[in-house]
Formats: sequence, C-alpha cells, structure tokens
Amino acid sequence: MLLRMMSLSALAAGLFALAGVAVNAEDTKPKPADLAKAKKALQEVQDFIGLWNLEGTQKAGAKTEAWKEKVTWGWKFKDGDAWITVQFGDEGKGKYFTTGELKYSVEKKKYLLTLIGTDKTELAFEGDVAKTGGLKLERKDAKTGDVYRLTMNTLADGIRFQVKFEKQDGGKGLFSNVFAMNGNKDGESIAGGTKKPECIVSGGAANIPVSYKGKTYFVCCTGCRDEFNANPEKYTKGK
Repeated sequence: MLLRMMSLSALAAGLFALAGVAVNAEDTKPKPADLAKAKKALQEVQDFIGLWNLEGTQKAGAKTEAWKEKVTWGWKFKDGDAWITVQFGDEGKGKYFTTGELKYSVEKKKYLLTLIGTDKTELAFEGDVAKTGGLKLERKDAKTGDVYRLTMNTLADGIRFQVKFEKQDGGKGLFSNVFAMNGNKDGESIAGGTKKPECIVSGGAANIPVSYKGKTYFVCCTGCRDEFNANPEKYTKGK
C-alpha cells in the first residue's frame, strides 16, 4: 500500500513538473504584439532590402586597396516572426563576412545584427537607428577590449548604400577606419526614374511581380515573395 501511494505521489509530481515546463515554454513564446513591434522596427531600414553592387576600400600601408562585392538583403518569415537576412559576395563569399541576420529585440529596444565572418566566427553587434538614418551598431571583443563600430545607411532616396567599419583599440580613444563599402542598388542609377510600387508584404520599393486571382502585386525580395505565396489572402484582403 505504501509503495502504491509513493508511486502515485511520484506520478503526480511528474505531471506537475511537466505542466510547469509547458507553462514556462508558453511564457517564453513571443507574443503577437511583440512580433508586430519587431517587424515595424525592422521596417525602419526597409531601404536596405535588395541587391547592392558595392565597391570596398581600405588602407594597406600607403596604398588603398579596392574590391567589388555584391551584398543582398532580404526578409525572412517563420511562425509569425520576421527578420532580415544578408549575404555578402557571390554565394556568401564576401571579403570579410559571409552571411548574417538582423533582428529587433523588443525587450532591449535594440537592433541585433549577427554576422558570420569568413573564418566562420560569429560576430554579434547591437545598436540603434542613427540620427541621420540607417543603423549604428557596435560589438566589444571580450579578450582585447577592442570596440568595433558598423554604420550602414542609404542615400539618394534609397538608391545608394554605404557601409563604414571602424575600430577603437582597447575601447578607448578615437575610432579608426578599417574598411568602407559604397555603391548603388542593382539596376538603379542616381538619375533615378519612375517610382516603384510598394511591397505588399513589408512596404518599401518593390520590383518582383506576384499574382493572385488574376491580379498582379509586387514584393521587394524572395523572402517576401515566399511569404506572399504562402499567405496571399492575408496580404490581398481589402486590396
């Protein structure tokens, strides 16, 4: 009898523990309102989306080294969440970075950019929208104390893109330039042209056509195209 009671007690304790785990898991699941806030914050840098033909420069002694590099930004959607991805170079073969993800933390009220270096090192940057637009993000090396600053923004109504990567030795003094990249969006020129339609999924300039029930809409990237195709009613309702 005693053994039976002990077994029932253990079973009850196990069920309560499982219930606690389920509750805790539910508590940690992002709320729809927070997901919406994160997406709205990321739309502040909607102009990043697209393929950019950039030219990189850096000082190499008394000379300036230059290279060309394509950088592609696009949206990613999953289970109601949204974030932005980036790929450097052809097939992720950039000079310094391969790929990355840009997210927004509602809790921290910060933009979080994770980049993968060409040596496969994961580099985490954190920051805000700069006063002049775009993003200003920083990361501190735990071993050396060096601070790295990454500034990115668009110019000329979203036609030009510029990147500046700087370093502060030991976290003190002035920042020195490591490298910079500048260039135009693929297929665009400073002369400009007719205004592009707005992306039906995320807003901003769009140039990729998608169709639903005989009507054509436009999206800005393959991520938005996939999201539209998976949920066309969601985005065309009332349009």
